[in-house]
Amino acid sequence: MGAAGLALSVGFFLSASALAGAAEWSVVVTPAGVSQGGVVGIQVAGEEIQTMKARLGHREIPFFAGQGVFSGLIGVDLEERPGAAGLVLQGWNRSGERKERKVTLHVRKKKFPQEKLSVPASFDRIDEATKKRIDREQEQLNGLWTASSLERWWEGAFLAPVSGGVTSPFGLRRIVNGLPRSPHGGVDLKASMGTEVLAANHGRVALREDFFFSGKSIVLDHGGGLYTMYFHLDEFHADKGAQVRKGDLIGRAGMTGRVTGPHLHWGARLNGARVDPLELIAAVK
Repeated sequence: MGAAGLALSVGFFLSASALAGAAEWSVVVTPAGVSQGGVVGIQVAGEEIQTMKARLGHREIPFFAGQGVFSGLIGVDLEERPGAAGLVLQGWNRSGERKERKVTLHVRKKKFPQEKLSVPASFDRIDEATKKRIDREQEQLNGLWTASSLERWWEGAFLAPVSGGVTSPFGLRRIVNGLPRSPHGGVDLKASMGTEVLAANHGRVALREDFFFSGKSIVLDHGGGLYTMYFHLDEFHADKGAQVRKGDLIGRAGMTGRVTGPHLHWGARLNGARVDPLELIAAVK
């Protein structure tokens, strides 16, 4: 097959069995390689394709039609096992006939920073009632990742919700009093009390709650399995269920929840995968 029939970036390869009869499909993936916590864009074009979807392991990756191509976003969880991961593309023509292609995604191991902290035992102690509250709140958050709208609401590049730099990076491994904690699932951005927090892209307010760890929290559903999170707010400026536009004021930064100073925790979930939200700025155009 010539280059015109199939365009692939380095790091993605079609299996030999998938090449047979695939001349009518053009597949493009960007960027060239992907690390843990990364975001990859994929475009599939073919005259006979009417609908398209994909699966990566047990996760379904939705595709969106536009200008003769189907496009999708793939999130690689920050704790995804390095190595080969199979992506199965499925397309249907006008008569309902299904064709399938397999793409191998090679996930690179990423070295995340580590931080050791010592805190008073009292700071780290949580009573039984609080533990139950934390479990309820975590269950409420986890329920969101499987309830996204199939419709895609975001458009074009994502914006940083505040202008401050990163004070705590994505994937940071904290060791507190000698015990490892869960990796940092977002980025902490520098923001003083009252700093305006803007919607990173179009979406719907899927959650507006005051949680134990994350304080006043907003989660935006951008459709197609993509969410962004805004934690430790001082004020809410968007109601639950409201549709917001990119750049809209949704809150003001603060220090609510389990924190020691004002900042904004910004996170992202893509089809359930914990991804670096800064990747959305770089990968989505």
